[in-house]
Amino acid sequence: MPGAAGLLEGRLYRPIGVSADAPLLLFFHGGGFIVSDLDTHEALCIRLADAGRMRVLSAQYRLAPEHRYPAQLDDAIAVTRWMLGEGAPVLDLGRGVAVGGDSAGAYLAASAAAHLHAAFPGAIRAQLLLYPLLQLDGEVWAESLFEETRAVGWAVVQYINAQLLGGGVTAPSLLSLSEIAPLDSVIVAGGRLDPCKADAIVLADLLRNAGREVVWRDYPDLVHGFGNLTHVSEAARRAVAETGALIGQIMT
Repeated sequence: MPGAAGLLEGRLYRPIGVSADAPLLLFFHGGGFIVSDLDTHEALCIRLADAGRMRVLSAQYRLAPEHRYPAQLDDAIAVTRWMLGEGAPVLDLGRGVAVGGDSAGAYLAASAAAHLHAAFPGAIRAQLLLYPLLQLDGEVWAESLFEETRAVGWAVVQYINAQLLGGGVTAPSLLSLSEIAPLDSVIVAGGRLDPCKADAIVLADLLRNAGREVVWRDYPDLVHGFGNLTHVSEAARRAVAETGALIGQIMT
């Protein structure tokens, strides 16, 4: 698929018995914009596709520190634009389309949807945000440093910023409607060991106040990143299955 600076790999998952024009979820993997790839998130994408009886298109993007921000967002926007435009006949987008991701991938999915919402009105029906990383402002994280595991999140954000940003560039916060599209959403959080949960709650309220349907799920016994733990955790498998079913229902 065409990215902002060259071709990018993508993988299309379609469960057995699901039609070739089934609803499609464009998915961006997490990993702090620095690590992970299509392989690390293959099991998660397969489980989401199976649970939602939908297709999942997993998309790669350039990673930091080799590629500084906004290379990651530029790629996500380019892939999403291709999917909605030139790629639509290739992908047979006759039915519902959603965007989604986990952690940093959720940031990219929501940002890309916001950038393209006006150019393709109504084309993206929903978004799936798994324990979304919504802002990288170290000062904002520091304000809530002693709330549950926000100190862990602050430390990780410091590292991400050091690898991702440069030359005075900042990554916009997604905690305002000026930076996020008002879409129907499935928003998922972990328990006390999910530092991003507090921001996810703010976003859910923001979208509800904008009149959008928001399906909120948090799993108290699970940690940030549980989507990559389905091989060892039955609770994670159940949570991913429920999540996939929820976004699949919204898209049909």
